[in-house]
Amino acid sequence: MPSDLPPVIIWLCCHTGFPGRRLAAGAERLVLFAAAAQVEEARVVRAEGKIERKNNAEDASKRQQAENRRKAHFKSNNRTTT
Repeated sequence: MPSDLPPVIIWLCCHTGFPGRRLAAGAERLVLFAAAAQVEEARVVRAEGKIERKNNAEDASKRQQAENRRKAHFKSNNRTTT
């Protein structure tokens, strides 16, 4: 198998017996759309650079705020007795 084939064709060859056997038209279309989306996503990531959040202070603040909310809800007792 030539190494210059796109990964989706290699996957089809290994898992479905392509080109001797083919998937149903809808299934084949889904595989090709997924491959196209993966290529497009990789292109966008390369063009824009990988977006990483590295704001540890903000992350810690958000975690603490969520923890405080959990504690506040745990302590509240909204039952009314009559």
